[in-house]
Order: sequence, then structure tokens, then C-alpha cells
Amino acid sequence: MALSTSTGNGGSHSAIATKQTKAQVLESLSHETGLPRSQIQNVLSALSDLAKRHMMASGSGEFVVPDVGVKIRRVHRKARTARNPITGESIAVPAKTAVKATVLKSLKDAVN
Repeated sequence: MALSTSTGNGGSHSAIATKQTKAQVLESLSHETGLPRSQIQNVLSALSDLAKRHMMASGSGEFVVPDVGVKIRRVHRKARTARNPITGESIAVPAKTAVKATVLKSLKDAVN
């Protein structure tokens, strides 16, 4: 199994110019790691499940995706009054819990 190593700053790989589908992402990861697509799919599914468990009401409320540069947090949004831009009517927006994703410095630096 040929695992590629990454320096965390994009390495020597070239940019990908087009948006990839899920199948293309799985194929790319399979090619990069030498692992079968089924194992890559299992890892991504487990990562998704882990993030969801952190976001549950009794979970930690924060999850950092290792080596990707993304932090996912559960945030509480207070109730507020909004205004309909067409009619000008005031609308009550209830409080809710939302999920917020933040890009970490390592990924921001890769863009510049």
C-alpha cells in the first residue's frame, strides 16, 4: 500500500480546477492512498458519524476535522425580530441551535 505524505501546505500536488463529485473524490483518495474505494467510503462515513455525535445536544459541540483545516461548532442563535424586505412587516424569528463551520489558519494559508 503506497501512502502519500503531505506537508500540510498543499505539498507538490497541482490544483484541481473543477469541482469533483463524491465518486471522483473517492477515486482521488483511493489513488492517493492506495486503499480500496470501499475502505475510503467507510472512513468518510465514520468521520461523518463522529462529527454528528459531537453536534448532538449532549455532545461536546465542537469537532475539528484533522488535517483538513475545518472546525465545526454547535452555536445557539438568540430569538430576534426580522423585517420582511418586500412588505416591511416585522417577523419574529425563534431561537435555534445551528452548526457553524470555520476555516482554520492552515487552510487559509494554503489559499494565499
